[in-house]
Amino acid sequence: MGLIDSIKNYQPTMPAMVWTAVGASALTVAAGFFGLGWVTGGTAQDMAAEAEARGYAELAAVICEENFRAHPAALEQHQQISEMSGFRQRQFVEGQPWALVPGADSVRRDVAQLCAARIVAMNPEDLPAQVTEEVVETPEIDAG
Repeated sequence: MGLIDSIKNYQPTMPAMVWTAVGASALTVAAGFFGLGWVTGGTAQDMAAEAEARGYAELAAVICEENFRAHPAALEQHQQISEMSGFRQRQFVEGQPWALVPGADSVRRDVAQLCAARIVAMNPEDLPAQVTEEVVETPEIDAG
């Protein structure tokens, strides 16, 4: 009798079937969590919350940067913020009206930090020159 015939005629016992099922289940779970990147529901929710916060911060920083570019004193403020240290840059951005995202009451710390980094990385030559208002007096014309 050959190997093929032995396999065809094999009659497993109930304990052997149970232990095979337990072993296969354990192997599947171990492979899933340790090799295939499975996570628990709580971990998945934490990861989603982190991704949401990171995405919001990146989007808000882009809005902040664009608002900064449109600000009349952008060139002067770029020079000021470039001379500051990291946490002072963040504090400076947190206090600026152009840093607010529409609908927000305040600037989040992570947004201010990302925005400050984006502003410092800007090329000052790409910023508009400071806008100043000059009062020009027009002579009065005698209509009479």
